Amino acid sequence: MRTGTTLALLCIALTAVAGCSSSNTDTAADSTPTASQCRQLVPFSGGGARGVTADDASQAQEVAASVPLPKGTSLITGRLSTDSDVKDKFAIAIDLCGSGIGDANALRPLATQIAKAYKASPLSDSIFALYVAHSTSYTDTDVTGQVKLKDADFATHLWNGKPSAAAEQQQWQVVGAA
Repeated sequence: MRTGTTLALLCIALTAVAGCSSSNTDTAADSTPTASQCRQLVPFSGGGARGVTADDASQAQEVAASVPLPKGTSLITGRLSTDSDVKDKFAIAIDLCGSGIGDANALRPLATQIAKAYKASPLSDSIFALYVAHSTSYTDTDVTGQVKLKDADFATHLWNGKPSAAAEQQQWQVVGAA
């Protein structure tokens, strides 16, 4: 067997376990998202939004980072933004990256855990909407395989498991899918 073929087969096997990247492969391993295709965490920001402080952004990042993520998924960044129709509150948008979440239905349970963490946080009363996006690849120059969910009524939803987990997950609106 050629060295390149052996390396390619090894990468395919390792991708399922820990991710693998090599410039010597020309197989499906190159198209399989790995942790190396997800950029490093960029600190959450307020993006210049009126009334959003650096402390708000830092607290929002801490909450997001406290939620256990599936193996192969990482927190990439987040943004806080305001809306002229909602005074003294902000929306939070979170970007995740990695393998294992391919569509909106796969993202709903994780987005729900994130919503529960924010609802239990000191920021809860300041949040009017929550967005959770997941991409299979998110580099400094490209985003692929993205699905994005939105809870436009975060302030009114309980996010405490009631009436049921299934009902909570249906509160998410799909606002983008690749």
